[in-house]
Amino acid sequence: MVRALSTRLTALTSLNLTSCSKVTEAGVKAIGSLSKLTSLNLTSCSKITDEGAHALGGQCLTLTSLTSLDLSCCHEVTNEGVEALGFLSSLTCL
Repeated sequence: MVRALSTRLTALTSLNLTSCSKVTEAGVKAIGSLSKLTSLNLTSCSKITDEGAHALGGQCLTLTSLTSLDLSCCHEVTNEGVEALGFLSSLTCL
C-alpha cells in the first residue's frame, strides 16, 4: 500500500501513518521517494526498526524537504537509527 502511494502521490507534502501496524521497512523505503514530503508521522508503527530509520535518513537523499518526523513509540528504533536521521538536514522537529 505505501509503495503504491509513493509512486502515485508524488506531490504529497504530509503523510500520517500513525498506528499503521503493517507498515514495514519496505514501506519506509518507498516513502523515501516522496521528495516533496515535509511532515511524516510514523507514531506507533511497531515494525519500524533502525533499518527504516537508515532508509529515511542515512541512505535517502530525496527527503531534503522533510522538516518534521515523528517516531514516537517506535520501540525498535534505537540510538543507531536516530543517529542516521542526522542526514536529514532540513529536519526541525523530531
